[in-house]
Amino acid sequence: MTPKPAGPPDGGWGWVVAAAAFAVNGLSYGLLRSLGLALPDLAEHFDRSAQDTAWVSALALAVQQAASPVGSALSTRWGARPVVMVGGVLTSLGFVFSAFARSLLHLYLGLGVLAGFGWALVFAPALGTLSRYFSRRRVLAVGLALTGNGASSLLLAPTLQFLLDTFGWRGALLLLGAITLHLTPCGALLRPLTLPGDAPAPPRGPLAALGLGLFTRRAFSVFALGTALVGGGYFVPYVHLAPHALDRGLGGYGAALVVAVAAVGDAGARLVCGWLADQGWVPLSRLLAVFGALTGLGLLAVGLVPAVRSEEGWGGPLLAAAGAYGLSAGSYAPLVFGVLPGLVGIGGVVQATGLMMMLMSLGGLLGPPLSGKGLSQPVRSQPSSAPGVQAL
Repeated sequence: MTPKPAGPPDGGWGWVVAAAAFAVNGLSYGLLRSLGLALPDLAEHFDRSAQDTAWVSALALAVQQAASPVGSALSTRWGARPVVMVGGVLTSLGFVFSAFARSLLHLYLGLGVLAGFGWALVFAPALGTLSRYFSRRRVLAVGLALTGNGASSLLLAPTLQFLLDTFGWRGALLLLGAITLHLTPCGALLRPLTLPGDAPAPPRGPLAALGLGLFTRRAFSVFALGTALVGGGYFVPYVHLAPHALDRGLGGYGAALVVAVAAVGDAGARLVCGWLADQGWVPLSRLLAVFGALTGLGLLAVGLVPAVRSEEGWGGPLLAAAGAYGLSAGSYAPLVFGVLPGLVGIGGVVQATGLMMMLMSLGGLLGPPLSGKGLSQPVRSQPSSAPGVQAL
């Protein structure tokens, strides 16, 4: 039996776990952000609206978050390592299945349900395991891991556009299936860690494994509800930024640049905010309130882009809005997960992560498609390079 240390090691193998969580985050949320580049090709191929194709990303996001408590429960029962490895296989199979899709329904099932469920098995267990390895530098470690989606977006956005141009959307999805299979070795790096405060035996019943008892804690319930409301708008720009850029005539690589600018701002803000939070100068709750408000302002900036015109076209305002939103949203993310151990204790952090993401799933499911409802009759300033894709 592994001896119980006095507390989280705050380093050592924890940095390997941080690297694994970085890759997991990049191959889940980072890939989801870049997936918007493929939506115009899907809309054109299946002759469907932007609102219909937006459900592909929205379903994947919603299933990933709604099923996160399942990943947490399985991780609590059998450990994070095997659960994340299985999740990597399921995600890869979802992309491979979708590469042979004959209708949008097949994409809903492949990317939305199968890949989404695979992602549900990897994110919460990986991030929860990382939180157990750190105490004093926990928010910095979480922020470092969460920069994975920013770095991944920066690399995957131009790469995915190149794959779409070279191999078409079917070939691109097939290659993404091979890339997401790397989630499996990431799971193998999640060495289990036993800490004081852990239950002497894993919970047996399904309700206990899901951690539903955490909702009896008022502080966690209020926090989870607030995070769910934020989720209604948080993911909208990442789904629609690329199609909007394409619709305004920026071209495939121009759209990839918009995603990359948001990714750079996001990744940098997560590191800086994680470091700032660990200094203890300002309480985490106050930082969370401030950066939550800034995220709302960043979302407003993105929403005002269609009302702004310039002589150079739409590129400058859109790039500025994408960068501003990346900075604000990136600052908010590590704080959300960093406060959980203080709310539920280190023993319940994996389950709390899954439950919180489940509540965010409603916003993640409804936000992007409802925001695309206004795309039906766009005002075009110039011909679009993506037929069937309409403006945000």
